[in-house]
Amino acid sequence: MWKRSKVTDQTAAGQAVGGTEGFHPDDQGIKKKSKVPGVMITQFKEELPEGMSTPDFTRKPIALTIQEGKIAIFKAIVVGTPTPTVTWSRANGEIVFHPDVCVQKYDESSHEHTLEFPKVAPEDADTYKCFASNEHGRAVCTVVLNVIEVGFSKKKELQNQKAQGEDAADFRKKLKKRNPDGTREEKPMEPEEKVWEILLSAEKKDYETICVDHGITDFRGMLKKLTEMKKEREEEIAEFVTQISTLKHIEVNDDDCATIELDMDLKDPTSKLFLYKDGVMVPFTKEERDGMKHSLKQVGKKYVFTIKGLGKDDAGLYSVDVEGVNVFSTNFKGECLFLFIILILAVPEVEFAVKIQEVKAEEREDAMFQCVLTAPYDGLSWFGKKAPLTHGEKFEISMSEDKLIHKLIIRDCAPLDAGIYAAVAGVKSCNAWLVVEACKDPKGKKAARKGTIAGAANDEELAKIAKEQQERYEKEMAEKMEKAKQAQAEREAADAVSKAEAEEAKKAEAAAKAAAKAAAKAEAKAKKEAKIAAARAAKEEAARRRAGLVDGAEGAGGVGAGGAGGAGGAAGAAGGAGGAGADAALGDLLDEDEFSDSDLESESGEGESAGDGAGGAGGEEGGEGGEGGEGGEGAQGKGKRKKKRDGPLVPDTVIGKKITAFIHMGDEDEDEDIDEETAKQQGKSARKGKRAQKRLADAEAAAAVDPGVHFHAGLSDCKAIMGEAAELECKLSSDDCKGIWYKDGEEIKTDVEGISITQEGSFHKLKIHKVTEEFGGKYKFEADGRKTEAMIVVEDPPRFVAEDLEAFKTPVTVKKGQKATFKLPFVGREPIKVQWYLEGEELSDDSNIKLEHSEGCSRLLLNKLQRKDSGEIKIKLKNEFGTVEAFSQLIVRDKPTPPMGPLEIVEATSSVVDFKWRPPKDSGGCKIDNYILERNQVGRNTWKKLGLIGPEAKYRDSDVDHGRRYCYRIRVETEMGISEQMETEDIQAGTKAYPGQPSAPKVASAFKDCINLTWSDPSNTGGTSILGYNLEKRKKGSNLWGAVNPPDQMIRSGKLCPVKDVVEGMEYEFRVAAINNSGAGEFSVPSEFVFARDPKKPPGKVLDFKVTDSTYTTLSLSWTEPKDIKGEEDEAKGYFVEVRPAENTDWDRCNSNAITMTTYTVKGLKSMAMYWVRVIAINEGGEGRPQELDNYILAMPPPVRPRFTDAKIKSFMIVRAGNSARFNINFEASPWPEVTWLKDGVPVSKKVTISNAEGMSQLLIASAERSDTGIYTIVVKNIVGQETFSIEIRVTDEPKSPGPVDLDVNVPGTVTISWTASPDEKKDDRLHYMVTKRDSHKRQWNTVADRIFNNKFTACNIMPGREYQFRVYAKNDMGSSKPSESAKWLIPAKKEKFIINMPDSKPCDLRCAPKFIMPLKMHAAPQGYECYMTCAIKGDPTPHVTWYRNNISLNTNTNYLISNTCGVCSLLILTVGPKDSGEYKIVAENPLGRADCTTKLTVRE
Repeated sequence: MWKRSKVTDQTAAGQAVGGTEGFHPDDQGIKKKSKVPGVMITQFKEELPEGMSTPDFTRKPIALTIQEGKIAIFKAIVVGTPTPTVTWSRANGEIVFHPDVCVQKYDESSHEHTLEFPKVAPEDADTYKCFASNEHGRAVCTVVLNVIEVGFSKKKELQNQKAQGEDAADFRKKLKKRNPDGTREEKPMEPEEKVWEILLSAEKKDYETICVDHGITDFRGMLKKLTEMKKEREEEIAEFVTQISTLKHIEVNDDDCATIELDMDLKDPTSKLFLYKDGVMVPFTKEERDGMKHSLKQVGKKYVFTIKGLGKDDAGLYSVDVEGVNVFSTNFKGECLFLFIILILAVPEVEFAVKIQEVKAEEREDAMFQCVLTAPYDGLSWFGKKAPLTHGEKFEISMSEDKLIHKLIIRDCAPLDAGIYAAVAGVKSCNAWLVVEACKDPKGKKAARKGTIAGAANDEELAKIAKEQQERYEKEMAEKMEKAKQAQAEREAADAVSKAEAEEAKKAEAAAKAAAKAAAKAEAKAKKEAKIAAARAAKEEAARRRAGLVDGAEGAGGVGAGGAGGAGGAAGAAGGAGGAGADAALGDLLDEDEFSDSDLESESGEGESAGDGAGGAGGEEGGEGGEGGEGGEGAQGKGKRKKKRDGPLVPDTVIGKKITAFIHMGDEDEDEDIDEETAKQQGKSARKGKRAQKRLADAEAAAAVDPGVHFHAGLSDCKAIMGEAAELECKLSSDDCKGIWYKDGEEIKTDVEGISITQEGSFHKLKIHKVTEEFGGKYKFEADGRKTEAMIVVEDPPRFVAEDLEAFKTPVTVKKGQKATFKLPFVGREPIKVQWYLEGEELSDDSNIKLEHSEGCSRLLLNKLQRKDSGEIKIKLKNEFGTVEAFSQLIVRDKPTPPMGPLEIVEATSSVVDFKWRPPKDSGGCKIDNYILERNQVGRNTWKKLGLIGPEAKYRDSDVDHGRRYCYRIRVETEMGISEQMETEDIQAGTKAYPGQPSAPKVASAFKDCINLTWSDPSNTGGTSILGYNLEKRKKGSNLWGAVNPPDQMIRSGKLCPVKDVVEGMEYEFRVAAINNSGAGEFSVPSEFVFARDPKKPPGKVLDFKVTDSTYTTLSLSWTEPKDIKGEEDEAKGYFVEVRPAENTDWDRCNSNAITMTTYTVKGLKSMAMYWVRVIAINEGGEGRPQELDNYILAMPPPVRPRFTDAKIKSFMIVRAGNSARFNINFEASPWPEVTWLKDGVPVSKKVTISNAEGMSQLLIASAERSDTGIYTIVVKNIVGQETFSIEIRVTDEPKSPGPVDLDVNVPGTVTISWTASPDEKKDDRLHYMVTKRDSHKRQWNTVADRIFNNKFTACNIMPGREYQFRVYAKNDMGSSKPSESAKWLIPAKKEKFIINMPDSKPCDLRCAPKFIMPLKMHAAPQGYECYMTCAIKGDPTPHVTWYRNNISLNTNTNYLISNTCGVCSLLILTVGPKDSGEYKIVAENPLGRADCTTKLTVRE
């Protein structure tokens, strides 16, 4: 069993008080992130002193999942200046440091801080924190320890239960009172509080339903109070919430989770949120984790509350508080803000009696899932591949009348429909696979639609189970009803008693009123007499007359005798009546605004008269009457009801129960012990009077009425098909109760045509025999004040007449080339979409397909049918109410195809040839009547007809000659004709065919006196069946094979063959040969060697198991083979290596096959991950016990001092300003080092990007500037040592040109060149100048001087008379600038007279005789093509040119194009013909001579 740690910091802000361990006064300092994920650093000071740093983790502890009793070690390495102090803490409780429990250590060599648990226990599972602190800051990281618990601890379980009980007790506080941290004091909500919370969040249209459900009768008073509560709530919410929207009710998912979603915009994002259930605060986590039941996930302004593992205890009223203010739906500041809705989460008490099972269906077949529930439930949901399913054309969802059996039918299954389907009822669910087997049609055609349903279980058995569940459910309901009836009877008895007492009180009240009237008359008479007597008295006797009046008043109070005492008694009775009137006045709560002021005055007047009468009349019961008089005076109060009575005038039970019956009418769960004082507080607005008494009497009568029967099953909405029957049914709890049916509010009479109303015991049915449009509407059934409603929706989907549908289903059979017609009438509301399909492909009008649609009928005509057109015909009708399909088959008959090979030779002996073949691929849609055979003896030209052999694809030919070879022709005959022939290969009669080799024997088991072998039959049986086998054995090292079985006793089977003729300890190998009618075939490949000895024992643990080397991804291991203990542990033959990441519990095997070596390298590890490693030795006896390493292993190489691995590293780099500067350097170090870059000994600025990867670091300056020039140093440091390397990066640009250039002559033959410095000279210390020169003699620029670091240069060897010009360039590491040129400069020279002697010129004669520079070439042109001849001639004067063909001049022939251009003469023949062949000659003549040239033209045909 798992013992997971309790993860801390998982409550919302304000719902848990975190521990203060590790607290520092400056904890509110600067928060920083470490390079190590999961480490948070707090810096106490804004600026750190030079050389100081905050603590940080270079290696943090790793989470562990470890078995109870093993050693657990957390390791951490920290850095910081000054050296930090490391402390450890845990979330729950304190760490007990004891050598046997927990030890904290520090290793100076490796600088590791460790926390060790020598033998970890389940109570050690927790979240641990490691703190590294110094005076400048603190670093903290968390790590989780999970413990795999072994066994069950009863003591621990009791402690957990006790702790849970104590936690639950802490929540018993009041709901409304707020704590200082914003939470409200918790107490479970009273039922009345729940009602108001629901009303505050409900919509106005739901008020009436909620009041009826909770017994609220004063609807007007409820609205008044609700308005006041909403106003108060709005003012509270306005302080914290700006807007709330997008609310979702509580939704129960199929994974037993419920979610509550809302979008809320808080004014203060740090406001605290609280979750309450029935007024009790519920702790929750900010992220979903396994340990907590409730969680909150926030994404922006969206808040999602999740409740996991739902059960009955989770039902209740959920609410959310923001800073202690409950959030509800209301209109806030004139805007419609939908605030969070509080709901009652109702978990239905239903489970699955029969769960859905796996269904295997073929393609185009229907599939069905069925389940049975333990109680009626109509809210079951179906899911397919995690998506909700709805009733439609593809999925048909239905349930039985008793709502116990639920079905899901998947129509026309396709391979894509395969997957997991689930049924969800409340928080319970079940799921199963749907496997769809694809149709393997060799033609590739779509499979025909199947009418079968896969997965259809036995309906009778399901109905039987459902009936049992229904009986059990009804039994439970009957028991509950019996208990309810007993409670009702007790309440009725109590009400009867209270009613009798109320009658007595009424009688007493009437008597009191009569006595009060008599007393009033007597008092009035006495007053009149007193006034007459007073008028007669003299003024001087006024004092005595006043004294006499006082005495009379005391007598009226009940002290005197006679009439005065009687008046007091009457007044007492009147007081009792007043008490009764106050009780009756409670009825005014129903509608306090119905009473007018006149009623109040009249009622108040009655009260005064009753009070006045209490003082006057006399009676016999003086003492008691006086006391009653005092009560009457209190009741009078001139209509005032605020004075208290000394005690009730009727029993408490009467008044209490009357009040209870009135206030809680319809709600049996309210407290019935309300006393008179409570009644007075609730009835403050009640007024006395006869109307109030009447309302009280009506309320008492209504409360006393028996609630009567109730519904076991109500009406359900019904979809009725036009023209078919429809039925509504409900079930009552009583068989004797009658009811009334209503349609759209009007009572349905029993004599209505087309409707029959029946009652069968407790079942009431309304049946419509033939549904039409007017029968649609809302139907209601009422019985004994209870009602149930349902809707009948009349639909007119497309449908077929049964007779027409049966006729349509009959397959249509036609011959090839003929036509087929399908016609089917239908009914349904127009418009109806009609579609025809052939083999799943929709048909449309074309040359061979015609679709005809008319009202109520559709027709399909197919012309010129071919065999390939055979298949399923489907018509599909669809309108707004549904879809219907009908299927038929089209069979097109044709000649069969030839039979198929290959030929299977059953027997080929000297006298018989027996062979089989495969039937034709397509029989043409007809039954095969016969096969027609012909035989040919190889070497002859004739075929012998063997005739008809029947419909079986086999033949046995006994008319054969030994050694002859035969060939056969086979044809298929059906009623449609004869197929083409199939010609077989040659079959030889009488040739021996031996079987092939069996498989090599395998050793099933080996013992010292017996070895059991198995082998497989040969794939080549030689054309006959295998009769048996011969088995041979051979000892290791020997060349002789010995027979195991005698020659005349073949081994019949190779399934399990025991070999008992073996010697213990010897090693054998075996081979086997198969035998058929021709004899024994070749022996098989020998088996592996096996010892004749008893099975071995598994080996023991390997020895000296250790790690020899490691890298970030590999781990090298070595061990010594285990000891060989005779009788207990045998020698190991191989080894398996297994690894397990520290956070997992499953072992992964590294090598699939056992290795024989005692070393192994594990590859593919995750860098710096923690692994457990073990080795298992194996032999023939099985696997031995695993040997684990004592501690986990980190995937990292051994410690290596940092060093740079690049062979050549440049130490100088020039970068153009504005370009990027990038420098990569490779290194190796272990463990992972800390890499630091410095510029001129100072850390690089933020504009420099440093990228570190495994074994490499890169420095990048995206856009370099001159200020980035400097020496950059990389420092690679780890716990072993450090290494540095420096590179100089110079950022520069092409220099700007120098200023104007001046020339000056101080010494003859020299020139001093001076110029103004370049603007970049001050910025670049490597800038210099170059001077070039050009003179008028050479006209080329030559470098005179270079690398000049001043602004002056003297040029020598200046020649007089030459013009000089100089250029000055500024140069640096990037190149040269544009030149600055000087003015042209010349030293004048003395001029001397220049004399030229011209020689005498001689005349030149250029005349010459004609001469061919380029002669004519031979030509061979194809007939019809052009031919072009050319040559070149020189001569002066220009010669005359003449062309000849066969000595005939062509100059005047227009069939030839002749030209002469500058001595180039050409002849062009546009179309060469046979007549153009011959010798061509060109002659050139002038006065100085003549020249000619000839060629030949050959015309090719």
